[in-house]
Amino acid sequence: MSEMSTLVDVRPVSKGPRPLLWRRTGFFLMLLVVLAGLFGFLGDRVGVVEGNAPEGHHLRLEYAASARPGLDVPFEVTLTNPEGLDPEVTLALTGEYLDIYETQAWYPAASEEKRDGEWLYLTFATEGQPVMVIDFDAYIQPTSRGIHDGEIALVVDGTPVDPLSFRTVLFP
Repeated sequence: MSEMSTLVDVRPVSKGPRPLLWRRTGFFLMLLVVLAGLFGFLGDRVGVVEGNAPEGHHLRLEYAASARPGLDVPFEVTLTNPEGLDPEVTLALTGEYLDIYETQAWYPAASEEKRDGEWLYLTFATEGQPVMVIDFDAYIQPTSRGIHDGEIALVVDGTPVDPLSFRTVLFP
């Protein structure tokens, strides 16, 4: 009986720095992703923009700076004026930005809503109080992805004045 070798077709092990370089590169990329997740760079984040609006008003928005589809996210507007707000105030929001949300409702409910090609106008009764907090009960639509820019402004004489800009990044 003749002996047959099982090593006849086996390729020799390649030597050199290339396989080691690829392993190290892969390891460091994976380490970078793990560290980014560990320190919160890949998760949901809340952003805040605020600024002074006309006639002594101060406008503040707390929103989702980054999120994933299907999650409840904050969207809270605070309007203040130490001298008291007008009996009715109107806010303008970029209408296209709001398309990323599945909405439940505005709290308190707007007394009037209208939309033109760019803005959604929401009118709220304030009862002359110095502070009004408006909450948007919503979550990100399951199909939404990408980067979405928006603006919010107080409306004076039918025109949005000094809008605050904000951005939401949606991860898959």
